[in-house]
Amino acid sequence: MVLEIDFKVREMLAQKAEGEPYICYQCGTCTVSCLLNPEIPVRKVIRNIQLGVVPKYSEIWKCITCNYCGAMCPRGVDISKILRSIRVMLYEEKQVPEGFNEILWTVYENGNPLGSSKRERFSWASDLKFSDKPEVLLYTCCLSSYDKRLQNVLRSLVNILQAAGVEVGVLGERESCCGDVVYHTGEDYFLEEIALNNASAIEDMKPNVVITVSPHVYHLFKNVYPKYGAELSMPVMHHVEYLAELLDSGRLKTGKLNKKVTYHDPCYLGRYNGVFEAPRSLIEAVDGVEFVEMEHNRMDTLCCGGGGGGIWTENKEARGVTRNRLDEVAEVEAEAMVTACPYCIRMFEDENKIMGYTFPVIDVVEILSQSMGGR
Repeated sequence: MVLEIDFKVREMLAQKAEGEPYICYQCGTCTVSCLLNPEIPVRKVIRNIQLGVVPKYSEIWKCITCNYCGAMCPRGVDISKILRSIRVMLYEEKQVPEGFNEILWTVYENGNPLGSSKRERFSWASDLKFSDKPEVLLYTCCLSSYDKRLQNVLRSLVNILQAAGVEVGVLGERESCCGDVVYHTGEDYFLEEIALNNASAIEDMKPNVVITVSPHVYHLFKNVYPKYGAELSMPVMHHVEYLAELLDSGRLKTGKLNKKVTYHDPCYLGRYNGVFEAPRSLIEAVDGVEFVEMEHNRMDTLCCGGGGGGIWTENKEARGVTRNRLDEVAEVEAEAMVTACPYCIRMFEDENKIMGYTFPVIDVVEILSQSMGGR
């Protein structure tokens, strides 16, 4: 068998992955540690890139981009960058699963992956008052804006912020999809358009800080948008980071709640961005709460299975990942699973119903709200 090496392909993929493939020395730890193992032959994929062999793996689209493989890599290779570089190339060659193409058109036509009306994006906030010159701009994210269950997270957050004396604003009609699913499809030109439009709308509001409930939005704004010329001039924070600062300054007062809880680290908040202590400090600040850790936590956290666009395309292979995490909640006998990501809440709640577990899945801000007498 003759192996044909395409040096042009090797150079292009290495460039898109920012040189990461050349760091790998093929130990195989990535494949063994992959949460979807044996669905994705990670080591083989990287080796083919090193050789310049054009990747044609359909398995690439199953990747939930949790980057657990990257966290386990002894060489510190950012494997998520490598796998995305392949998606970019496959998109350019029009080798994209139909589900991803449909989502792209939905985002283009409606400004969100759900196909919901733009006019309904802020229906959850019809009775709330926002500032035109906000101290904090809340970027809501598509899933939280339209999902009836997740709208409670947004309302609870706004109520807590305003109770702490924070002037909160929103983009209103100018808010659109952050581009997370577009990014994971590999459609860079569309992502650049989205990034520039969102950055322009945010800059026009001139807030002191931008916060979001979604780690995926947070990651894009902080680490991806700057690569497309859309770097924001103000700090970007996840809501748990901002609430933790309010707690430290004394502006946020927590209440009492007698409940045993555990915390799930979202991949894009923890593993990608190193935010581990802020959510735990908020949970432990609630009087009466008993906090217990699951076996896998912080950098070693498992995944909800919704990343990489999987939440929008029904990634069936990821259901086992979701179930494994829910089993860990049951093992520590927690009365509630707390997290800080709308994807995680939706994925875990849906699978929870099938598995028959009765513990609720809630956001950090919801446990704060409950301690203060809210929902």
